[in-house]
Amino acid sequence: MGTSTSYRAPSVPRWQAFVVAFQQGLPLERVRSELFNAGDDWENALAASGVGAFAAAIAQAWETLPDRLQAQDRPEAAILALASEARHAAAHEEPTAALALAERAFTAILSRTASGEEALSARSAESAAAEFTRARTEAPQRLVGAYLQELLGQYAKHVASRETGTLTEGPSPLRVGEIRPLIRQLAESAEATAEGVVNPGATPDEVKNRWASIIREAFARGRTIPEGPQ
Repeated sequence: MGTSTSYRAPSVPRWQAFVVAFQQGLPLERVRSELFNAGDDWENALAASGVGAFAAAIAQAWETLPDRLQAQDRPEAAILALASEARHAAAHEEPTAALALAERAFTAILSRTASGEEALSARSAESAAAEFTRARTEAPQRLVGAYLQELLGQYAKHVASRETGTLTEGPSPLRVGEIRPLIRQLAESAEATAEGVVNPGATPDEVKNRWASIIREAFARGRTIPEGPQ
């Protein structure tokens, strides 16, 4: 994507603190705090305008996806077409290593919203359009907020999963079977930081213009450890 920057966890105290907190089974809020505290590079990557282009495309999909679904033979085709368009728009923005996470979250949230209680592959295009319309009874801000949650969860999964080798070593090693549920719990905690974040806007332009501040606020929330015994 035009950048040679490595986003693998560097051997610095902040990332080491995250690994130690995770490995030693410290309270989830503490592990999440260390995750967001260490992720300065990822905060900048996720706040980039290329990721904002995917968020703006989510706001646009709130309006256009039902018609796009009905125009295709399969619902998956409509969502993949939207993802391709968003990817094209993002490619014209500043380079960022977070585009793969942004696209993964984009397709996940639209697929989940259009599928409802069934697998998307089990729905016809018309059925998926009806389900998406039913699920979008609230303003587009809600769908953008759901996208933010999914994106933060993807970030947590990605960062924690790449440390699996380290977590299985050292004086307090974890088994792979122990790590997987911990990663899921951490992702859910990361997603929760999106709740109550500043209004992302209702139009694609509003969402794109506010995106950087939205990510900054989410990371600030993620760094905070709730008051009380930890």
